[in-house]
Amino acid sequence: MKKINIKSIHLASPRGFCAGVERAVDILDKVLDKYGPPVYSRHAIVHNRRVVSDFEKKGAVFVEDIHMIPKGARVVFSAHGSPPNFYQIAKEKKFKLYDAMCPLVLKVHIEAKKYESEGFFIFYIGHKGHPEPEGVMGNVKDNSIVLLETEEDVDKVKPAQKDKLIVLTQTTLSFDDTKKIIEKLKLKFPNLIMPPAFDICYATQNRQVAVKSLAKKVELILVIGSPASSNSNRLREVAAKEGVRSYMIDNIQAIKDSWFDGISKVGITAGASTPEKLVQEVINHISNKDTKTFEEHTIKEKVYFPRPNNLN
Repeated sequence: MKKINIKSIHLASPRGFCAGVERAVDILDKVLDKYGPPVYSRHAIVHNRRVVSDFEKKGAVFVEDIHMIPKGARVVFSAHGSPPNFYQIAKEKKFKLYDAMCPLVLKVHIEAKKYESEGFFIFYIGHKGHPEPEGVMGNVKDNSIVLLETEEDVDKVKPAQKDKLIVLTQTTLSFDDTKKIIEKLKLKFPNLIMPPAFDICYATQNRQVAVKSLAKKVELILVIGSPASSNSNRLREVAAKEGVRSYMIDNIQAIKDSWFDGISKVGITAGASTPEKLVQEVINHISNKDTKTFEEHTIKEKVYFPRPNNLN
């Protein structure tokens, strides 16, 4: 028998799929519908296990090593962006290519190439091993860019020159943590400049703002997202920093009834790569006939990114 006795569930809004994820999922879905399987995706199309699993059932094949994809295959590049050498390999192997890179990630690729060509040294704030930094940094010579993950990294960094310095960031980071690293960089390098538009994406920032608002109304927050999802991890961190107990879960199997002992008000949010059906499954799992559910609207999103021309 279910032990959970929640009086109210408060849903962060916005939550879940952003425009970049919607576009990437739509691209892979339409390629599969139009041409049938197999369709190869270099890396998970987005960082969510349910999304990947559902696509595998339709005949999508997810591959980390691009060299393992057969010559002439239909291939989708993931939302996280790809380095230039992947496009060269795609051309050599005659892939029928559909690029699902998020336009906001593409913006950072363009910035990196632009500022390197103008003689800048680039401080790039991101997470080592994530495909987004891999793609961005692949556009720039090694001696023109450095990856920074923490404030401590700023103490160690030694740019090739100090006259022209700029900072770019991974789009899925926490605004608060990024701000601390940038402030420390500015203290160490007074010449440092920022690009005209901040790189952290609107959806990442909006979901973090929504979680901060949610934290004022609940006693516990569940963040629905897969472990590989950078923005989902940041949401849990933001919730915890607001002083609310928070857990990141991939699905209802990860939920422990003991978390809800003495808890009457629960908040739920979802990372930008999490489908809404997972949110509904969690609501059904933890609610009872007396539980009331509220939408906590913070910011209204109206962003849409069109499909690539070769799919229209």
